[in-house]
Amino acid sequence: MSLAVAQPCEAETKPEIWREAEMPVSELWRARSGASLTDETIRMRLVGNPAGKKILVLGGISAGREICGTNGWWKDLAGPSRALNTDDCLIIGLDYPPLDALDPIDLCTEDFARLVHQALRSIDIDRVDGIIGMSFGGMIGLAFARLYPEAVGQLALLCAAHRPSPMASAWRLIQRQILELARDAGDPERGVAIARQLAITTYRAPEEFDSRFGEGSEESLISYLGHQGAKYARQMPSGRYQTLSSAINAHDEVPEDISVPTLVIAADTDRLVPPAICEELCQRLPHLLGYEIIQSVYGHDAFLKETEILDPIVRKFVTA
Repeated sequence: MSLAVAQPCEAETKPEIWREAEMPVSELWRARSGASLTDETIRMRLVGNPAGKKILVLGGISAGREICGTNGWWKDLAGPSRALNTDDCLIIGLDYPPLDALDPIDLCTEDFARLVHQALRSIDIDRVDGIIGMSFGGMIGLAFARLYPEAVGQLALLCAAHRPSPMASAWRLIQRQILELARDAGDPERGVAIARQLAITTYRAPEEFDSRFGEGSEESLISYLGHQGAKYARQMPSGRYQTLSSAINAHDEVPEDISVPTLVIAADTDRLVPPAICEELCQRLPHLLGYEIIQSVYGHDAFLKETEILDPIVRKFVTA
């Protein structure tokens, strides 16, 4: 494990304390499938008050360790004086492996939870006060809570549940077939771009597309989807995309096995993780902290977009 001090985070009010850490994955490590992660490293970023509550924040498959600051993917909710207040909390983020895989690796959410636990222990964190997990990160959070209940105080799930919906699994299966076809054709980046375009249509609610493109021409849709696909292809290798997508489809946790107090937050227009599945999870959890259904036109992306609605919910969770 190596540790380095990074430059202060650019924040609106005052600098934050940063440190970067890395944990090389052991060559002896094996996934539940038997797969290994040769030459992979878990990269972590810790931001905020080292003496405060320790909050592990796990986002979707596109998220990483950069949570707050100018380029943070959750910067509107994480930072000084924000809902996830870095004046009072230490925020821990990490990048999901594999980072540069050209070919898929057979991993499941339990494997990621094991890697997260090892990474935390490598920087002498045996317990976090809370995990906030969104989408894929929420699935990892559930697996982590089952495997290591003594290592987490409470869990918050946003647009995540104990199992995938069959329709969402079908959409991801089609995306992976696109990735495979493109890779076989020698153009994996093109496959990522097209698969991402399909994914974008499942993340957002139909109402949002109606409001943005209802009065426009098909060219505006082509431009928007093309931009989203090309941007994603520059940052997401084909094998990594397929690895993470497959892990989501394989996700399967028994809610009764989760003893950690858990808050569940769903979006009413989420088609990837429909409220019905979240309600099923809530009915079966032994220790439910609460259940919130937020109204949003952003579908599954509500956890990224609905800052004002989520602000008081996150504040209450963190300060409880």
